[in-house]
Amino acid sequence: MNKTSIFRFLTLTILSICLTQPTMARGAERNADAPVLLKIQQAGHAPNGSLFNPTLQLEVKAPTPLPADEEVLMLRVYRQSEQAPLSKQDIYLTGAADGINHALHTPSATWADQVTLSPLAGGARHYYTFSLVTNRKEYFSNTMVGDIPTLPEAKAETEGEIRTLPVVFHLFDHPSLPQIRFDDETVREWIAAANAVLGNAAATAGLTDTRVRLEAARQAPDGTKLAKAGIHRSSDAPVICFDGRADALNLEYPDLYWNPDAYLNVVIVPFALTANNLFGQYPQFPEGCQLSGCHTVNQPTLPHVIYINSLVEPIHGISFFLTGLGSYLGLTEEQSSGVYGLDPSKNTHLGCTPQQAERIEYTLKHAWNTAKSMK
Repeated sequence: MNKTSIFRFLTLTILSICLTQPTMARGAERNADAPVLLKIQQAGHAPNGSLFNPTLQLEVKAPTPLPADEEVLMLRVYRQSEQAPLSKQDIYLTGAADGINHALHTPSATWADQVTLSPLAGGARHYYTFSLVTNRKEYFSNTMVGDIPTLPEAKAETEGEIRTLPVVFHLFDHPSLPQIRFDDETVREWIAAANAVLGNAAATAGLTDTRVRLEAARQAPDGTKLAKAGIHRSSDAPVICFDGRADALNLEYPDLYWNPDAYLNVVIVPFALTANNLFGQYPQFPEGCQLSGCHTVNQPTLPHVIYINSLVEPIHGISFFLTGLGSYLGLTEEQSSGVYGLDPSKNTHLGCTPQQAERIEYTLKHAWNTAKSMK
């Protein structure tokens, strides 16, 4: 199967799934005769290193059990940075509803639980709404605002050079696919999360400031100003058919990423025929510059690029970006002390130890194809 046929297959499969979903209502279901009442009882934000995990207390009540022929298909959580009519682009999480469906068909007809979302940076306001999608319609809860505490801006804790790396997110043209929304607010959120972690903004004991910061790139390689800082949009429509390297893909689409010596490239593109949602390599080093867990080569054999599957749910965006960033900076999973790069799913805290900060500094000084500091 060639790339064109794989892309068509992927497109048709995803479209068929979308078309079988119930149409989402534009407004919340608040009619007095609604069969269920959804409510967010509380919205909070639990500290996680220098980031915060939103936590929502959810409750669903029904005056009587749901009709036997109405089935709850899924739970959705919506997140917005400003209050506006909900759209599918605001869906932050979708969850299985087997337990909810069973509970609402019992005599008590109630369900309650706490949902913990993936980490976000501090200093922002978010609006949360959740819904239940049934085979008849979608029912909405109230909307609750949540303010994440503001941490001091991450500043260097020790003397030394601050390395500011220009980041560019490469986006491609797949209008028929339900891709993650990516705009200037997304760039701000992702970079803010990375800088809080890299700078140990919460001053967590045992962690340190890496003296590395990210900044949205403002210019293309030819010197032209980007319309949106940190975002490069292309009319190409590549799909990664995982071969583990993506070399052939870059030959077919030469602007897939920009000069890796000048930019930290994050390629956001659909992945086909794989369960992976993230693809990033550990850095390669010139001979004589060995770093444990990484390779030394006469010339680089792999592009030093972070690939993220554009079909992932938004809730995974920051987590996957931090995980890929850790690999990019040379934080390998063989390290001790239970710290695995910057992967939120494997760490009890988000940040870098002094030993990891040393590895990052060494990587940025010696590795092949690594973005150079802007300052």
